[in-house]
Amino acid sequence: MIVDDEVAILEKVKSFLESDEVGVVTANNSRQALELMEKEGNFDLILIDTQMPCSDNTALFSMKPDSKLATSKIDTFLQKPFTKEQLVNFVKEKI
Repeated sequence: MIVDDEVAILEKVKSFLESDEVGVVTANNSRQALELMEKEGNFDLILIDTQMPCSDNTALFSMKPDSKLATSKIDTFLQKPFTKEQLVNFVKEKI
């Protein structure tokens, strides 16, 4: 799942991942993300914009819903802007 308040970012990230055969669900806010988690069940990985709802978005934060996440690990962040290759590698490494 990708959670970001910028529709253009959601569409771009979804396109990048789907072109590499990664299934993607999007949400444009945390409330919608929680509803999707209840409705759809479990996700392998969730990418969350670190600066919602501000316009100064700088990174995507990744988490696995079933695991306890050590937030001190810097490798849980993908700094914006990123390339398609960086995003796909980041996601595949996490899942």
